[in-house]
Amino acid sequence: MTERLSRALRDLSAVERWAAHTGTGGPSDGGSPDGPDAEGMREGTWEGPRFGVATQSRDGMHQVVGITRGTPAGTGPCGEPAEADRVVLHSSVRALLDMAEHESGPAHTVVVLTARGPRVLSCRLGGTTVTAGGAGTD
Repeated sequence: MTERLSRALRDLSAVERWAAHTGTGGPSDGGSPDGPDAEGMREGTWEGPRFGVATQSRDGMHQVVGITRGTPAGTGPCGEPAEADRVVLHSSVRALLDMAEHESGPAHTVVVLTARGPRVLSCRLGGTTVTAGGAGTD
């Protein structure tokens, strides 16, 4: 399971980087796939609101059962994400779970909504957590 999830997260990160660089010197117009956004992934410095997305999957269908916004300690709740942000969060998480071939059970995915688009930081399936940096733990 760890290898499939890790591969899916790498693949999704590559798609996110490609989308972020389209028309800005990225791979689609001959630029390098590694740029400031890819560097931010390696350093864990993506800026934007961070959300935890809880899902429950059954027969390969992924239902979002909760979204929580990550907040700095002591700042209190930040409320619900806007509808457009909810759609982006749902789509990003479902794409990752499909790519990981996750068929059933719970998952928890952390997504940052950056100015250049959503970035998946980590995903936990059962006892396995994989981060954008590639680290997996059981």
